[in-house]
Amino acid sequence: MARTFPFFAAGAVALAAASAALAAPQKTLAPARQSTPIAALAQAAKKQPVTPGFYEGKTVGYFDFGPIKLKPGNKLAPIWTFTNGAAGQHNIIDTVPGEKDYTPLWQVSKVTWAQGKTPRVLKSADEVKQAAAAGEVTIAETATVVNCPVLGFGQKRNPGFSAGHLIHYYDLGPVKVAPGNAVVPLYAVTNGVAAQLNITGDTIAPGQTAYPPLWAIIKVTWKAGATPRLLKSYAQIKQAAAAGQVTLKKTPLVVNCPLV
Repeated sequence: MARTFPFFAAGAVALAAASAALAAPQKTLAPARQSTPIAALAQAAKKQPVTPGFYEGKTVGYFDFGPIKLKPGNKLAPIWTFTNGAAGQHNIIDTVPGEKDYTPLWQVSKVTWAQGKTPRVLKSADEVKQAAAAGEVTIAETATVVNCPVLGFGQKRNPGFSAGHLIHYYDLGPVKVAPGNAVVPLYAVTNGVAAQLNITGDTIAPGQTAYPPLWAIIKVTWKAGATPRLLKSYAQIKQAAAAGQVTLKKTPLVVNCPLV
């Protein structure tokens, strides 16, 4: 879903740049999404709720897509969640979009108030570290990573096509995923007309945001002698392929692009 992907000499597809945290405090982490049928996911996909979190004493919002299975080499940032926090405690992050260390992929650390200590609301990473230094809380880093893009902070909405209509998303770039994640196909036209946008393989209605944010890239290339035209749906791609006008090529690239 984007502009046409530029292809570099190495064959990597690059998305345009764009935008974090976890489930509400004291809630059990949702299990990682497995290979749920995409049709069922689409049926349930409507509005993704915005989850509140804390950053440097302020409240921020993010989409919580739950745990993600990753391969080595992904950029991660820490997020602190509370096992026995005070009422009103949200998860805490220490970076936001626009900062060099920002990533929507968060490694979870569990914060637990020590026996005999009175929980209070903590709103920053510094407050968590100070409470730990004072022996008020313990911090346990986990192997869990969650995919939770922070909203706001000037991220750019990118347009794409789905079944002939416009949809929009935040472009968070490539992610190295391990097997077991739900991914959906996204078709990128390598040599299309000027107005060409990326096209979803599944039909997504405008306003659907709770769709799996992980997209497997498939290259669409107009053949020599064929006249490129604007494609706005997967049905049109299939028709062009059946007519021998375009070729389709799967790539190993998966991009993290939540709908907005």
